[in-house]
Amino acid sequence: MRSLSLHLITTILFLIFGCSSTKETSQEEIKGLPYDPPGSTVTTNKTIYPQHKRTFLFSGSKLYVSNEFPGSRLNDFYQEDDSTFIAVIEPENSPINNSAWYSFKIWSEMDREINLKILYKDGSHRYIPKLSYDGNNWRPIDTNYYFNDTSKGIANLKLKIKPTSLWVSAQELFLSDDYESWIDELMTKSFLKKSVIGESAKGRAINKIEINEENKDPDLVFIIGRQHPPEVTGAFALKSFVEKLIDDSELSKNFRKRFRVIVIPLVNPDGVDEGHWRHNSNGVDLNRDWFAFNQPETRLVRDELLKTAGQSQSKVKFFVDFHSTQQDVFYIIAKDSSLDFDPTYETTKSWLNRTHEIFPDYKLNVDESLNDYNAPTSDDWAYNVFNAPALTYEIGDETDRALIRKICSGAAEAMMEILLKAKK
Repeated sequence: MRSLSLHLITTILFLIFGCSSTKETSQEEIKGLPYDPPGSTVTTNKTIYPQHKRTFLFSGSKLYVSNEFPGSRLNDFYQEDDSTFIAVIEPENSPINNSAWYSFKIWSEMDREINLKILYKDGSHRYIPKLSYDGNNWRPIDTNYYFNDTSKGIANLKLKIKPTSLWVSAQELFLSDDYESWIDELMTKSFLKKSVIGESAKGRAINKIEINEENKDPDLVFIIGRQHPPEVTGAFALKSFVEKLIDDSELSKNFRKRFRVIVIPLVNPDGVDEGHWRHNSNGVDLNRDWFAFNQPETRLVRDELLKTAGQSQSKVKFFVDFHSTQQDVFYIIAKDSSLDFDPTYETTKSWLNRTHEIFPDYKLNVDESLNDYNAPTSDDWAYNVFNAPALTYEIGDETDRALIRKICSGAAEAMMEILLKAKK
């Protein structure tokens, strides 16, 4: 067992003084992760700079561009010459992680082809453009019409514009309304329950899905996601993972007889719907607020998980937080060197090994280097508070969407097998 950590001290004080406080805690910067920009772990409210929602009209070119929809990000747009246009993208505030989200729609009164440059302030181009003519069905841009100029941090696109709107986006749009629709579709199953645990800083609902067969004192699995708005592939992964847990296979049925699962799929609805690069509507990286808990979203999730874990003799057996990065990777808590046998580490490794057995041709990237047991991230908090296997599951920005569904369904299968085996 680890020595009493800062996280555990925080939790004890929380349990003593109650969970209703919403007062922001003054804070000096604490250690984050190596790639964090300055100030990331100071999670008191910061000024953000909302984009101006508008539709640009170029009357001479009969071209229109708009950011007037949820999830958009377009700060300026101007014409360079007859056929070349410039899109300017800025973050909600800075310094900030380079998750340079953009999303806008463009159309013309007549069919035409344009050259488009995407320029960035306080960042550089990251995401291969995804295109859609209806905002629902997406495809990556043809590589013959796209060039990522890494020397300048900009993107060059060639687009065929029609009277029908063309959405150009860093990733597919998967917004709070889409989560609502997905959750409602799941609710046909009698063992699922939807509830609202509270509201974001701007009053958007934060939903919880509970998978519970009403068994006495089942052990617990906690799943959360979308702390960072652009991390759409992580959202797709969470969906596939959860859908496997609730299917009609014998494995899933047996798992649900022994485990209760709490899913909070969208922790940062403000950031998602407002097209942010990284932060919530208070300008804060939520996955650096799991020590100070200055933000309403992290407080709500913390309180819900602590309340659930404290309701019975059940134990938390697994925690996973879904994210996205440049490649698929599992960030796991390193083995406790003070122990000959670390059960939480061994459970995590068993799960990863079983996942690899199911997909022997899938490169399983595992990274133990980013955890120092007291980082202000969700997995470190869960590990210290619940003494349970806890990890961050990252999906690559450009990982094939069908492969995401396949691998994450299999990863859920592997988790169920390992936890059921351990419970015998």
